[in-house]
Amino acid sequence: MKTKITVTAMEHEELVDLLSTALEGSSWFGASYDKTLYESIQETHGYCLEDKLADMLLSGHQITITDYEADGESHSSKCTRITSSGNAVYKVGLDDFLKVASTKTGFKLISEVLDGTGDFYTADTFLQRVVFGEEIYG
Repeated sequence: MKTKITVTAMEHEELVDLLSTALEGSSWFGASYDKTLYESIQETHGYCLEDKLADMLLSGHQITITDYEADGESHSSKCTRITSSGNAVYKVGLDDFLKVASTKTGFKLISEVLDGTGDFYTADTFLQRVVFGEEIYG
């Protein structure tokens, strides 16, 4: 028997938990958002970076993930540019998170983060799959 996983939505707190766990202590990436666009969002939930990132995703906008370990190399088609210092800049949206969460491995990873059995490495692996489509940094 085959089981198909389809994740069609994520809640604000789920995104905040995932992003805050993945961002804490990360050496390979950072996250940001368009501040002007954020000001136009009707419903916001908090003031920390992860709250604002989740608000952006849930309102249909993309967030920016910068890969500081890229050394001038792009790892997926989501890359929008390479900076003069060799960082790769990616744009991702909620659909990218849902797509990964709907895979067997992605569902396992996000479930572990949300139930408290996962850690930074679990969340980091999930986010790498969102940004790159695979795990690049082991």
